[in-house]
Amino acid sequence: MSNGTSGLPDNVLDDPARLLDTDRTAIRAHIENTAPGPHPGRDVFQQAEAIFGGTEVSRAEFAAWLHFAATMLGHKTYARQIAAAEPGMPWRTVWAWWRPVGHYIAHPNLTHLKPLGLQPHNGRQLLRVKAAWENTWLDLETGERTPAPPHEDGRPLPTPPDGTPRLDDLELYAPESWTHATPLTAPDGRTRYLIADTCGLALLETDPDILRDWPRDFLDHDSAEHGTPGRIPTHPAPTGPLTAQRIDDAFAPVDVIRIPEPELPTTLEHPAARRHLRDIGLPARWACGWTTFTPCPAKDMTPQDAAATPAAALPDGTAPADLLLLGTTPHGTLHLHRRDGSVHLVHAAERIRLSPDLDHFTRLLEGVRRYMDACWHPRPDEDPKNDFLTEMDALAPGTLNSQRPSGAQWEYFIAGITELDEDGF
Repeated sequence: MSNGTSGLPDNVLDDPARLLDTDRTAIRAHIENTAPGPHPGRDVFQQAEAIFGGTEVSRAEFAAWLHFAATMLGHKTYARQIAAAEPGMPWRTVWAWWRPVGHYIAHPNLTHLKPLGLQPHNGRQLLRVKAAWENTWLDLETGERTPAPPHEDGRPLPTPPDGTPRLDDLELYAPESWTHATPLTAPDGRTRYLIADTCGLALLETDPDILRDWPRDFLDHDSAEHGTPGRIPTHPAPTGPLTAQRIDDAFAPVDVIRIPEPELPTTLEHPAARRHLRDIGLPARWACGWTTFTPCPAKDMTPQDAAATPAAALPDGTAPADLLLLGTTPHGTLHLHRRDGSVHLVHAAERIRLSPDLDHFTRLLEGVRRYMDACWHPRPDEDPKNDFLTEMDALAPGTLNSQRPSGAQWEYFIAGITELDEDGF
């Protein structure tokens, strides 16, 4: 690599060969001095250092880092260019179902991952992925999610033959999960390695001719644990209206309940609330930490019992009949205001307005799912808890303020990721 730290051409990130031949410190300075914005080379470089760290490694090994990041981000052309620019990589990424640093997404979430299994189906090998928040099948060759086979008959991953090379016998720098990689035999006879990490799954392949002369020592994961020496990768929060597809993906594998128009209560007058229940929906069951939410069937969306809600607990102009049952939580019942669409929690004689509408209520539930994995397993450079609170508060400023009644109640819903670990402690 060169040692220049200034005067890099503007297109240095466009060409992986040039990127590989440029000092990484100079690349970081170049990124710092250019306007932020999406760019394949920029994103790949930042993710590579955020995942693997700042240790100086050989050109070939850094190319493997870049190739992993490009594959993870879906920049297939850039990944091919990296492979062409450096054919001596010690390993290369076949696919990576992995959460990028700074991206807060619902999947993959491999908390409490069960043993992986394989099942042949229609000439393909399917990888069974089951965890507390996942119930997924991946095509082993491509890493793409695929429908479950008609009859589940997954088998444990095969035991590698004696003498199969191990990644942790090589002098490499990678996350600790690389040391536990499971060797698999590829169709062409080469050895592949299945990586299982809290961040996701990846399939790597190796070339015995390259590894034959690769230094033997041990796999060092200290670099990965220190994170990036440069700018932390960021990713904007999702924008635009909620859609059925977005909600289905966020809450999977839990089903989303949508109520057909003829089954909606006739007393529900708020058009946006009717549209939300019909077209967007709510998760059939939502849970985080010690709090759950279960929506009630449409037939049970009846007005609040006047005897159960004293007038003093209701705002001016609101009658008990205005609050339709929406669902249940351990902290009380949730109700939907039939005329203004707001969401309320009722417990004993207390009524608290949780959300201005169903859109806000659902976005908060979805936000918890998106941030869950990052909050429980943050990368060294991430601050997901504060990022979550900032994003969610922006939806309706003050709603999560713990000094307000709504914020005090929302704390029960979000404490599972802001205060507790994945085991609820």
